[in-house]
Amino acid sequence: MCAALVCAPTAFAATTSANLIVDGDANAGYCTTDWTAATTMPGWQVESGSPDVVCSSAGSFGYPSGASADPAFFAPGNQGDGSIEQTVDVASAAAAIDAGGVTFNLSGWLGGWTTYSGYTEVTAEFLGTTGAQLGTAASLPTVTESQRGGATEFLARSATGAVPTGTRSILVQLAFVDSSSEGGYAEHLSLTLNTPLAAPTLAPPASSVPGYSHVFTIMMENTDYNEVVNNPTDTPYLHTLMSEGATMANYHAVYHPSDENYMAIAGGDTYATGATYWPNIKDPNKNIGDELVAKGETWKAYEQGMGTPCNTTTKYDSYYEPDDAPFINFTDVSGNSAYCQAHLFDTSQLTTDLASASSTPNFAWIAADDYYDGESSGNGSATSLQVQDGWLKQTVAPILASPAWTTQKSLLVITWDEDESEPDNHVATIVLGSQGTVPAGTVSNSRYDHYSTGRTIEQALGIAPITANDEYATPLNDAFTGTGSAPAPSTITPGSTTVAAGQALTVAYQTTAGNANSENWIGLYPLGVTPGSQSSSAWEWAAGTGGTATFPASSLPAAGTYALWYLYDDGYSVLAGPTDITIQ
Repeated sequence: MCAALVCAPTAFAATTSANLIVDGDANAGYCTTDWTAATTMPGWQVESGSPDVVCSSAGSFGYPSGASADPAFFAPGNQGDGSIEQTVDVASAAAAIDAGGVTFNLSGWLGGWTTYSGYTEVTAEFLGTTGAQLGTAASLPTVTESQRGGATEFLARSATGAVPTGTRSILVQLAFVDSSSEGGYAEHLSLTLNTPLAAPTLAPPASSVPGYSHVFTIMMENTDYNEVVNNPTDTPYLHTLMSEGATMANYHAVYHPSDENYMAIAGGDTYATGATYWPNIKDPNKNIGDELVAKGETWKAYEQGMGTPCNTTTKYDSYYEPDDAPFINFTDVSGNSAYCQAHLFDTSQLTTDLASASSTPNFAWIAADDYYDGESSGNGSATSLQVQDGWLKQTVAPILASPAWTTQKSLLVITWDEDESEPDNHVATIVLGSQGTVPAGTVSNSRYDHYSTGRTIEQALGIAPITANDEYATPLNDAFTGTGSAPAPSTITPGSTTVAAGQALTVAYQTTAGNANSENWIGLYPLGVTPGSQSSSAWEWAAGTGGTATFPASSLPAAGTYALWYLYDDGYSVLAGPTDITIQ
């Protein structure tokens, strides 16, 4: 939506309005040539999925008759169906609208890829002073694969009608549908009224991030949001940090696989196509470190197992990966030995640097090796979570006790590169601030992503944005204002924790819309067994956002005590559990 943007049009001398949709042609954003990379959508709020702005040069498209290619267009990204929206304020035309006779024209180019069936839906809802919908929403006729004749092209679509009296704002939504079959695309979206209104002005979302002397960033790996948040037994230290800081409950990575997520924070884009890793990325663009040097500030990346500065071999640690701090992927670092050795260090150096505030860099990226960051230890399994939690306690506790933290304003952001199996690349992110700058126990359901973290770092340290991705990303504002509400947790509630022989077991379940899936399920496991390590003793489907699953008496195992687990999408990502059940 446009709440954080300057989107309210004002009256001017004309008989019709300008286009009231902010960035309807997708040209204000940073376009990518990688179809699967999420990008920031300037002027738009992502509601679901991970859509992107794709450069027209990434494919060969047909355009409406008489039209030529535009630099960029909207696409669904790699996380399935999704949607974006923005709200346009038309209150300055209230008198004309309430007098009747004001009409609208909604138009755009909609299209798709060859014989794939994915398509886009564009709607406009007319809202009154309370935000309630007035009349019937307008919608563009969709473009189906058959209407395109199996061609990769855009077709022009439009809709007109009367603006309901009482309208004060218009909610414009763009949805990507059937994206598993290569979702549709959209371009040149326009909404005009036959009354004088100026075009809205695009501006970066407002920031609530205070200035900091030091920012610490830690990125772990391959762990679902629910695996962290719903498992305090295996992540006690992380849950302590959550209680002391802010949890971003609707935070998303921007890519699969790993490296491009690191690049998104450090450099404002994924900068690669497909599963590309060090040493093959070789990006020549600027990064956060370069911006800090230009400002006269200090930065270091600390990596477990690096050994000597800028070492890129595994001679000290077989699990060491030099790209777990992303800076080695930038050619101004990898191609300049002196610069690299001045900024890339083993984590053992962090202890020395934390001894005083003056020796602590303004920005620190801290990385575990591939065992302790969670990847090689099990990708979110119980063992992996325990390993990550222990390493974080060992690493973070000295930061929170350091002079930089206790005597100056310092910020810590802990996040994960990507999820293992959740929808929308959903990962946990925890923010802590010294000097009371992050209210304890904050839980935010505002949508954020890795570009949000990049912009937060830039705002905290007063450095310039690198690309439109971080420039127009919303900072992690809720962490600093203490606002935002958490989604209801996923739960399972058995009808009884004791089941007599010959009786069925009923289990009520509840989850959020983002976790709803037709193949969610509830499994009954022996105590101490982690789902995925061996087969369940019994199981039942638990589709949708809520309901009741029933285990017939004939399906229940022998007498004993078992654990119920609520699991996602026919897999082993934990939504809730374990809950003990005794069968007599």
